[in-house]
Amino acid sequence: MTYRIVVNGLDHAFLSEFGCTCGRCLWQRPLANTSVSVLGLSEGGEVAAHLLFDVGAGVVNSLTTSLRLGGHNARLDMLLLSHWHPDHVLDLNRLCETWRRRQARQGDPRDPLPTWCRSGTMDWLRRTHPYELTMLGVTPSNEYEPAGTLLPAIGLGMEGLTVTPVAVSHGTADRDPGDPARQLACSAAFVVETSRRKTLFLWDMDNQNDWIVTPSTPGHVKAKEKMAGADYVFMDCNTWEEESPAGKNTGHVSFRTVLEYTRALRLKDTSETVLLHLSGHEDGQDMPGWGWDDLRWQNEAARTWAEQGMPGAVRVPKIGDEFIL
Repeated sequence: MTYRIVVNGLDHAFLSEFGCTCGRCLWQRPLANTSVSVLGLSEGGEVAAHLLFDVGAGVVNSLTTSLRLGGHNARLDMLLLSHWHPDHVLDLNRLCETWRRRQARQGDPRDPLPTWCRSGTMDWLRRTHPYELTMLGVTPSNEYEPAGTLLPAIGLGMEGLTVTPVAVSHGTADRDPGDPARQLACSAAFVVETSRRKTLFLWDMDNQNDWIVTPSTPGHVKAKEKMAGADYVFMDCNTWEEESPAGKNTGHVSFRTVLEYTRALRLKDTSETVLLHLSGHEDGQDMPGWGWDDLRWQNEAARTWAEQGMPGAVRVPKIGDEFIL
């Protein structure tokens, strides 16, 4: 079996903002929150396995119109959630309900959808999605480890593919549902590996992940080494530069921090950094990032990437773009 990554969405939390007149919000295009699928393909090119990473608003639309997964080709083997924020679970009800209807039409057993998430995210889902949990077979991580901890690999049963979660800081999500003023680790990044390539899914993390640049514990060193030397990095890039407007951290990284973190991860010269969760709103009106469409984001990022001698290439994908694992 060979593996492909397919982009299901790359937009920020609010997709386009009601009442905003910036160029990005007025730009008409398919919209979906940040999500990817990892597909296992048979020798004949048919989808033999499907891992879905996050299911925010618009993601089910991307799946139903996918050349690989649309119509009778629909397949779903496992859902993996980076965290509980709405823009990563907003389509959860639609996914569960329509998948159950598909099982009924096909005469398949109505087995719960295998799902992985961190225990902190599971705590939130029990409050926010109790109905959907009746259709999910969740395997929580059974831990609340701090950012920079390499967690156990997820049991997939898929030959030649491993997915290893890493605890990351995403401050706006790392909250206890019983007492949101209290910190509770909830967020994960993922290291996805085949015998050919290593890929990092590093969206929805903030600028408090200093362990990537300067690991200070043996656990940090272990996590960083696992991530180092990747072929692809799918990276949060919410803004061009601003990360704390009016003194409040956005919970995301800017392109400035993308440069810092990817440089520290010692990427291959053949690597590709893929920018996701694009917004620019927090940069402020008339500042770099404000109102940029994807082409402007890509051009500005590529220019800076070259000027700073960064390894490999940087790009902004489109929904449906594929990457060979």
